[in-house]
Amino acid sequence: MTFTSDELILALVGLVRATRPAMLRQEADGFSVDFEAIARSKTPGHADRLLLKMGAVMGSSTPYPAENPNSCVSLDLDAAEARKIADALAQLEVVQAWPQDVMKMSRALRARLTSDPGADSGDH
Repeated sequence: MTFTSDELILALVGLVRATRPAMLRQEADGFSVDFEAIARSKTPGHADRLLLKMGAVMGSSTPYPAENPNSCVSLDLDAAEARKIADALAQLEVVQAWPQDVMKMSRALRARLTSDPGADSGDH
C-alpha cells in the first residue's frame, strides 16, 4: 500500500496512541516516536511488529513535519495489519479533536485500508 508522508505519520500516530502511547514524545517542534523499547523486545507482539515495520520505512526518528511531505512510501501490509491501522485511526478520530483536513485524510485512509490492501493502485 502506498502512503503519503502525512498519511504514514497519521497512521503511525494512530497506532502508537492505540497500542503504545508512551512511545510518543512531545518535542519543541512537534513530536518523535521512540522505537527503542519495542526494538529491544525479544517477544514483540503483532502491533509491535507492525510499528517496527512502519518505523523502518520512516527511519528510527520521526520528526514532524516530514522532510518531504509530498513523498510517498510503500508499505507491505496484510489484511490484519491494514485493519489494525484503520481501527486505530477510527479510535483516534473519536478521542482527538482534529482539524477538518486531518479528519478528511484519516477517513480516506481508513477507507483505503479497509478495502483490499493489495488493490491499492498507488496513484498519489
